[in-house]
Amino acid sequence: MDGIWVQVLVALIAGACGAGVMLAVVCARRRRAREAAGPAAVPPATQSVASPSPLPDKWLNEVQRCEQAVYRAARAVDAVSSTQARRQLQTVVRRMDAELPNVRALSELGRGLESSESRDDAVVGRVQSQLDDAAARFGMVTDHVLEAVVELVAAPDLSRIHEQVLVLRDQFPLLRPMSAVFGPPPGSAPARALMTAA
Repeated sequence: MDGIWVQVLVALIAGACGAGVMLAVVCARRRRAREAAGPAAVPPATQSVASPSPLPDKWLNEVQRCEQAVYRAARAVDAVSSTQARRQLQTVVRRMDAELPNVRALSELGRGLESSESRDDAVVGRVQSQLDDAAARFGMVTDHVLEAVVELVAAPDLSRIHEQVLVLRDQFPLLRPMSAVFGPPPGSAPARALMTAA
């Protein structure tokens, strides 16, 4: 019976060697055919890898900064061992996450305004300024969340965490209203004032 297993093993090894040789021959033929055909025959996927990368999208960059801030804050809060402190800090992270669709919409608005034929540079600049401000505010809130987590690890004090969460909640909303983008330029008088109640 041992002789049969030896023969099976030899047959498997011989088959694997034969398959390897055939694979090498096929690859060599394909390589020669591509070299003979020139660069035009290179598949499109290979050509796109060799092409230089496009310029970075400034609108997408600001969205990614905000998303990264939310991600960092969420990971830090998830590491908190105190359930009560973690729940309080998660309310801040959820508020940040809830504003991300508005950041994305603002980014799309800016991209659309920038590429339109009737482009208003002042409005595009205000949209860009609003996105820059939002990314900075998201980053600041994340930094405060990280500081709160570090303080909690160093000296567990739930009342201090509660106070910090209240301060952070007062920072919301992180995005200014859309009237700041499409409203009159700063410093201009309003077109109509409301009458004071008698």
